[in-house]
Amino acid sequence: MRVATAIFVAIFSLAQAKAYNETYNETSIQPDYYEAIHQAEFKLAETLDTKNYSGLGEVMTKDVVYDSRPLGAYGGLSEGLENTIANIKAAFGDAMNAHYVSNALIEPRGKDSAYVVTYLTWSRWDPAALDDPKKTFRIYERCDDLFVIDDGKWKLKYSLVTQLGPKPESPYFAPA
Repeated sequence: MRVATAIFVAIFSLAQAKAYNETYNETSIQPDYYEAIHQAEFKLAETLDTKNYSGLGEVMTKDVVYDSRPLGAYGGLSEGLENTIANIKAAFGDAMNAHYVSNALIEPRGKDSAYVVTYLTWSRWDPAALDDPKKTFRIYERCDDLFVIDDGKWKLKYSLVTQLGPKPESPYFAPA
């Protein structure tokens, strides 16, 4: 009797787990419009900061335009995903990077696109050049972005990055 009860409980539990997984899988629970865009922004920052260059196609469209020319020597123009990846790799090099992303002002442009203004801080530390302002710096930025639904995901299609301060902050580290 105990064995039969245990088998019944096990089968019932497996059936319940299967039903739960079919009802609540990662594609069935979707964040709302605004939260989905916030998630896309943070996923972009994480992808950059972890130097997951092969993952940039998950957060940027193939025809992305990334315009950071207003940053002067610290920026440039990238057109298309391949060019953007190459330029990001060159800009990041062996340095450590961190993007601190603020709350975003999101203006819907229909159900498949949104204009997003974000303020962020980009910090770059080159361990071999901590006193070199061209290699170790912090920039306060404003990003005027267009996010679109591409292949079922929110992705960056266009970004204009401007510098909020008079110049990057550097160096970080004063003599001890």
